[in-house]
Amino acid sequence: MASYDYRITYSGNQANLVIQTLRHGEVLIKFKFVNMPDGSKGFCYDSFNLTIGQEMQTISDEEELANDISSIMYLYENPKGEKRDFIIDTFDEVVTKHIKQYNRIVDTDLSSTIAYMGIALNALAQKEPNGTTITQEGKMHLLEMLMVRAEQKFGNYLYLTRYHRTPQGLQPYLISFNELKKNLRNG
Repeated sequence: MASYDYRITYSGNQANLVIQTLRHGEVLIKFKFVNMPDGSKGFCYDSFNLTIGQEMQTISDEEELANDISSIMYLYENPKGEKRDFIIDTFDEVVTKHIKQYNRIVDTDLSSTIAYMGIALNALAQKEPNGTTITQEGKMHLLEMLMVRAEQKFGNYLYLTRYHRTPQGLQPYLISFNELKKNLRNG
């Protein structure tokens, strides 16, 4: 997937991701970061956790996050052909790429994708002449819209993380979205 060039700089506990876009010029996104045990850096951002049903701080590898957000910005600014809705079309392309690579999409990856799309959209919106930012209500609308799209278009590939108790504590396992729906209907 195509992307824009970017650079990352650090100051204190803050990382600056600067993406050079075609339409909006330099776009700056600030993150708090943590040093990971392997020596890499993890960027902190808010993401809606589907398992617990609320927003929480999430940490992603700096390069993965930067590459993904750069690709999303590229897709936002460079739509293919006659696009209906640049947000939905970008989401479809990102999720389709993920599914082709892994043959599924797990809820945590879906949550990260939606968060990255919100981060990219918010950063680009701030570069517009009126310099708006996305409100919390706008973020929730984006989440709801993309979750509905995920269910409609990618439900056969979506897996959710669930937990069961064992003598060693809570252990995660995956259940297909369609199986969960079927169990809830028959429940």
